Amino acid sequence: MLPRFLTASYPMERHYFMVPKFALSLIGFYPEQKRTVLVKLWSFFNFFILTYGCYAEAYYGIHYISINIATALDALCPVASSILSLVKMVAIWWYQDELRSLIQRVRFLTEQQQKSKRKLGHKKRFYTLATRLTFLLLCCGFCTSTSYSVRHLMDNILRRAHGKDWIYETPFKMIFPDPLLRLPLYPITYILVHWHGYITVVCFVGADGFFLGFCLYFTVLLLCLQDDVGDLLEVENIEKSPSAAEEARIVREMEKLVDRHNEVAELTERLSGVMVEITLAHFVTSSLIIGTSVVDILLFSGLGIIVYVVYTCAVGVEIFLYCLGGSHIMEACSNLARSTFSSHWYGHSVRVQKMTLLMVARAQRVLTIKIPFFSPSLETLTSILRFTGSLIALAKSVI
Repeated sequence: MLPRFLTASYPMERHYFMVPKFALSLIGFYPEQKRTVLVKLWSFFNFFILTYGCYAEAYYGIHYISINIATALDALCPVASSILSLVKMVAIWWYQDELRSLIQRVRFLTEQQQKSKRKLGHKKRFYTLATRLTFLLLCCGFCTSTSYSVRHLMDNILRRAHGKDWIYETPFKMIFPDPLLRLPLYPITYILVHWHGYITVVCFVGADGFFLGFCLYFTVLLLCLQDDVGDLLEVENIEKSPSAAEEARIVREMEKLVDRHNEVAELTERLSGVMVEITLAHFVTSSLIIGTSVVDILLFSGLGIIVYVVYTCAVGVEIFLYCLGGSHIMEACSNLARSTFSSHWYGHSVRVQKMTLLMVARAQRVLTIKIPFFSPSLETLTSILRFTGSLIALAKSVI
């Protein structure tokens, strides 16, 4: 049995960006969150923790490259995620007004699509899907971050069981001043580093959840538009032409539908402008993370292998969600074009026919989240997996 908030019976308005809202509100970065003084101070504190963590991890990894490559990679692999998380945090803060505007506008448009069971079915399907997938991402990230702390604790417990001293290190390999790695300050340092890992997770969940959520909500708008076009152009008797008054009404309604289609395209363009840095950085960094994780899996044993297997799976889930969201928009556009062309548009006046064919032509220009060099889709994911397989084979041959 799934929790109620992961089912279609949960209120639709509460499904809307539920997991990204929960995640980003924890660190004070949700765009619709009221920016009180306490929230601003809390968000700055989390920004400082994440920023210093990136510096400390990178310094540790670079320092150990010439000493022990396995230890260096153990620090450099998570620092890639930390830096990417910092990029996402800064981007969410920088574009908070635009994100707030997009969230409110898409909410308004989707709330209008409840006039039929079909439209409500579209909303339930994709709203629930967005919540489930972003919750899966949250679980994967939580398990990945927690596994680092569990590994460190288990290693030290085993050391104590064999009569050895406790190693005063942090879950993520970082450089700290010596007083912070000794009692009585060590537990505080440990907790802050552990929280640094969770800040990384919630930034990923927030940014990736926005991308997936907007893609699925745009898909709902396109499917509802497809239903409205089919219902409007439906003709009971193809041999009998509609009256002039009926044609005038259809023209007015068709103009509204064209405006809706144009607005969805405009919203997609606005989303591309907001998400371009996040998405491009994500795909570039993910390739580095997967590569170093595979090398770490080959170098480590025991709990280290489990940690990096979980890590690699979490990164794979993130890439899959980006590509899945992009594919849903593309498929919805293609289905809109096919459905509109298959309607009874030829039974109406010449003006309606022209408007219909223009919508078909517009829908055939598939909406995509435009990122330099590529667009996220399942085809892109297939190419990434093939390339990753080649890297794994190369790493095995070298090591």
